[in-house]
Amino acid sequence: MPAPQLLTPSTASDFHLHALAHHLDMIRAERMPSDPPFNVESIVAGLRTIDLSRDRHYLLLWEETQVVARATVTLPQAHDIHQAEVELTVLAAHRQRGLARRLLVEIASLAERSGWQVLLTNASSRLPSGEAVLRHLGAQLVMKQQFMELDLHSLNPQVLADWVREAAEAAPEYRTWSHLGPYPQDRLTNIAQAYGAMQTAPQGTKHAAAVAVSVTPQELRRQEEQLFTTGRQRLTTFAEHRSSGAVVAFTELFWDVGRPTIMIQHGTAVQPDHRRHSLGRWIKVANLLAAQRLNPDVRFIRAGNTKDNIGMLRINQALGFRTYLIHTDWQLAMSDLRTYLDRRHA
Repeated sequence: MPAPQLLTPSTASDFHLHALAHHLDMIRAERMPSDPPFNVESIVAGLRTIDLSRDRHYLLLWEETQVVARATVTLPQAHDIHQAEVELTVLAAHRQRGLARRLLVEIASLAERSGWQVLLTNASSRLPSGEAVLRHLGAQLVMKQQFMELDLHSLNPQVLADWVREAAEAAPEYRTWSHLGPYPQDRLTNIAQAYGAMQTAPQGTKHAAAVAVSVTPQELRRQEEQLFTTGRQRLTTFAEHRSSGAVVAFTELFWDVGRPTIMIQHGTAVQPDHRRHSLGRWIKVANLLAAQRLNPDVRFIRAGNTKDNIGMLRINQALGFRTYLIHTDWQLAMSDLRTYLDRRHA
């Protein structure tokens, strides 16, 4: 088998990107076999999209025309340049052949040339061997997150409508509104300020050394460009303070338009000065009702929860979310990786 190939999406051929996309979908099929397949063209479009906030490269191992193992190396531009994010996958039929180690050797070489001191990576309970390997390498657990799923067929729409009505009666100084697609230009600055509330939400212990980044209108537009050019859609419900007109809370759902049965819950946050009015539950329920209206094919809503975000966990449990996997984030010192590789080489 040839040495790992370093692939940069912006200069890669369609053949290489389609092969990588098929690899990613095969990993999806192992982890989430009941999910619909990825839209390969959407994945390729996403790979080609330039992200100004980070550099991303791929190390690929091939067998004939198939990518059998890959490592994604991501370097966030705004964060500590001494660390990199790494995700590594090997197709099930090609495990126990030392392919992961070959990729780790190449990653260690890149790290030495680039000055990285720490690798950030993750594991899923759907592939429990990943966590065992990370512990064997000497990695340290930094965050454990429940990924929860809500089956909308189990919900009574009338109950949701009653919750929205009760919330509106309890907090008459607020109103909610839902928006599909790009945000209106005349509200963009106010919406960016609402996104700033995410900095005050519980984050677990993940990437404790990372620098908090403020959200600007320009950053929101950049995110939208990446989102909508890769075949995805966004539905957001906002809470607005009536007397001031300020947007004080938001919750957002994303989905791949080619896989409309699954929607992913992203950020939900309420400005600190406007908490204690049950706005979080109000906007989440209102967004679920809007989702069923605007994306009638939706069946499942998925969300992540850290254990320290007790308020959001209670809201999700009250709605009927149930845990479907555990996601863990890990930190691996390059010194520990080198020790492991040297020990295996000896």
